[in-house]
Amino acid sequence: MKYCAECKKLCNGADAICTDCNKKFKEIKDINEPVLLAVIGGVDRNIVSGALKDADIPFVEKSFDKGGVSNEIVTGYDAKLLNIAVLVPYSAIPKAYDAIVSAGVEPRFDEIILEEVKADIEKYKLKLKAEEEKPMSDAKRTTVKVLSAIAFIILVALAVFGTDYVTGLIKNLFGG
Repeated sequence: MKYCAECKKLCNGADAICTDCNKKFKEIKDINEPVLLAVIGGVDRNIVSGALKDADIPFVEKSFDKGGVSNEIVTGYDAKLLNIAVLVPYSAIPKAYDAIVSAGVEPRFDEIILEEVKADIEKYKLKLKAEEEKPMSDAKRTTVKVLSAIAFIILVALAVFGTDYVTGLIKNLFGG
């Protein structure tokens, strides 16, 4: 999956440049990369933040408006409060999507991208699982066995010498 490193917008298909900020799309390499979930303001901002908090999804809000003061003068509203970008980790997109849609707020991307994200996350999980299940090399296995044996011998020696020391103290207490 691709995204815009500048505005964090997800990309579907073969688009090469972000339509919002004209930057090149990049491949998502980290599953925890923050990506754009929605651009909201007003009451929707409270609804989305509540829904994400209830679903235990980490999120960040940042100003999305590029118009600045001129929008505030024309509309009479503080544009920075009306256009808030909500960013969530890439791995949390499916859960966050469900949370805000059930709260009645429109996400910044469509269900086609959502399906691509789900497939991408599954690929990543399978890759992690395959890495975890890699068999240990013979050299590493031998090293672990030798270190374990040495640690066991040290523990036995400590137990023997510790017992001798304690029995010596007890003999001295009773004049033996």
